[in-house]
Amino acid sequence: MTATRSMRRSAHLYGALAAAVSLLSILISACSGCAAAGAAATLPAATSEAPGQVSGSASKTAATQTSEGGQVTVAVTWSGVAAGPAFNVVLDTHSVDLDGIDLTQTALLRTGQGKEIQPSAWDAPKGGHHRSGTLAFPSTTPDGSPVLSASTSSVELVIREVGGVGTRSFRWTP
Repeated sequence: MTATRSMRRSAHLYGALAAAVSLLSILISACSGCAAAGAAATLPAATSEAPGQVSGSASKTAATQTSEGGQVTVAVTWSGVAAGPAFNVVLDTHSVDLDGIDLTQTALLRTGQGKEIQPSAWDAPKGGHHRSGTLAFPSTTPDGSPVLSASTSSVELVIREVGGVGTRSFRWTP
């Protein structure tokens, strides 16, 4: 009778172990699917300028720059002066709900000529842990002058308070 009890206990433990392995496989698959959905955001890591500040990648002329911090990766793509003041922004995380972030309230565009412009639109649909969309700025200032022109020496997109990071700065030199 002891052998039968031992066999039952072994079978029970084996069943529990098989269930745990199955559950782990499902969880890993789910996370892999999330990573695949956000694969476009897998870019070179950003450099840190100071505590609370993160800048774009080392190449300041690169179209896409990333910032990792506060458990959120922010990837920003700018297509240059000809494309105007519009940026594709990807927010990606596995731990923070990103739906409450409104970049029209937390972003700022700064040019090398000293112009500071607030965004006019952020068209990213709600997505929980993964959001992407276009962050657009007006093409002219209130006085009618163009925000960007052939003489623009630099463009800096500043995003504040995403994932607990005070300031993330992405800078391009056209």
